[in-house]
Amino acid sequence: MNLGIWLGVRGRRTLALVGRTADGWVPSSHWAPPAKLPAFTAQIDDAATAVGRNPATIRRIYNAFRSIRERGTDGFLQGTVEQWTDELTILAVEHGIDSFVFGPADNPIRQTQVFAAEVAPAVHDAVARDRHAPGTA
Repeated sequence: MNLGIWLGVRGRRTLALVGRTADGWVPSSHWAPPAKLPAFTAQIDDAATAVGRNPATIRRIYNAFRSIRERGTDGFLQGTVEQWTDELTILAVEHGIDSFVFGPADNPIRQTQVFAAEVAPAVHDAVARDRHAPGTA
């Protein structure tokens, strides 16, 4: 059995530890919005490269703890299915997030049903389209 070590950290020294030794990094939506991800991932990637690791081998799983709404928005990951789809797709395509954990802020059964039936398939399709678009890897 291969036991993985995943760290949900954000400090300079602990991000370097992720890069040097961890199997994955687990940022959370409340402290790692998209604007902060480039700096965090650069620290991980730099530390990995410094010890001869390929940064691409470090998994990135994102804790998305917010609310899906029928209409309107109240900021990052607090809006419609379409907003969630767009924002999670950006996290995957632009920031290298490869997995998501959904934590509904309210109404957990209904929110989880909507996430599983609508958001997750739409993000999967959008990421697949982006990765197969001309000029992409």
